[in-house]
Amino acid sequence: MSMKLSLPTFLGILVLISSCSSHADNKFRKFTLQGQISGQDSGSIVLAYWSDKTRIYDTTKTKDGKFIFTGKINEPTSAVISGRNDSDRVFIYIEPGKMKISLSKGEFEECKMTGSKTQRESDLLNKMEKPFHDRISILRDQNNKIKESIKNSKNDSSKILFEKEAEEIEKLWSQTREKIDSIQIKYVIENPKSFLTIVYLQMLGGNEVISLDSTKSIFNGLDNSLKESRYGKNIIEDIRKKENVQIGAVVPDINMIDIDNQTITFSQFRDKNVVLIDFWASWCVPCRQSFPHLREIYSKYHPKGLEIIAIARLDLNKETWTEAINQEKIDIWYNATTMFRNGETNNKDITDNFFVPAIPFTLLIDKTGKIIYRHVGYSKESEASLDKLLSQIFEN
Repeated sequence: MSMKLSLPTFLGILVLISSCSSHADNKFRKFTLQGQISGQDSGSIVLAYWSDKTRIYDTTKTKDGKFIFTGKINEPTSAVISGRNDSDRVFIYIEPGKMKISLSKGEFEECKMTGSKTQRESDLLNKMEKPFHDRISILRDQNNKIKESIKNSKNDSSKILFEKEAEEIEKLWSQTREKIDSIQIKYVIENPKSFLTIVYLQMLGGNEVISLDSTKSIFNGLDNSLKESRYGKNIIEDIRKKENVQIGAVVPDINMIDIDNQTITFSQFRDKNVVLIDFWASWCVPCRQSFPHLREIYSKYHPKGLEIIAIARLDLNKETWTEAINQEKIDIWYNATTMFRNGETNNKDITDNFFVPAIPFTLLIDKTGKIIYRHVGYSKESEASLDKLLSQIFEN
């Protein structure tokens, strides 16, 4: 089991994405978004989007249920249009040119938009995916009910039955998710000029639904305008980072600052230590489930040359991170972090050079600096595989 970003979270990052026309001149062009909202004659509407490297939050007033936004962008971008309530929020795609949108108070997700080719493509793709997303929603509700039943179970026999039912639901959930993945993969392959292709290409590659080689192959076949877009450049960077975490790759000799404010470099372990890197977070349940086993192998092999570096990814804040380290008794090895959710960043060298598809994410590096093992997620099977490899290294 591993923790992965959902599509809404992914789109919420609001990175710029490319258009189907050439952007070699990188010129900004005007967009106009005319809107009307039923059930709200007055009030405020907010449009949030990126214009090059600047995050724009544009607020306008509605008058007689109508509003208008104008601005300049150099290529299409995902955006969020929102009102006062949580339900008054929807992700859209805006482009240079004239667009129109119709909203209903409390039902922004049901919006109708014209003038954006990108949005039209997104609507068609979402329509194909909708039956499977609806199925996942039902399975999620069933899963939550079964978890509650397991929690309240009075005897072992009923608990076992509930756990088997939970396993079946998880299997159906995975199969349904694969149906959505197949729709997206088909779209990416068949639409080399659509900027949605590059959006989904990064998501599919990032979640390792498709391999690094497949990502490269599809990317190479895309329209040049997509490759040259800001989003295309992001994918090139992702490919470089992914290559750094493949089996057989030699890890870059980066600097990182640990929890004790001490500098760590991979060169300090070269020819002396085998290094296990564990990417985790305090809020990640499977990450913390893996710690008892990591403590066992550290106790067994540290005297023989094993070092562990636990790197927290997107943790809540420094306090929850350090509290989790103490609770799990993992202050016995190196601990570092890259970013907290309040925006505080650390160890940019790590984020600039390592692609972390999900957490927990484990890498094992031999004494020459080469990656000899990688695993995403947590399972007893992965523990057994790691045990076997460490035994071969240290006991033979």
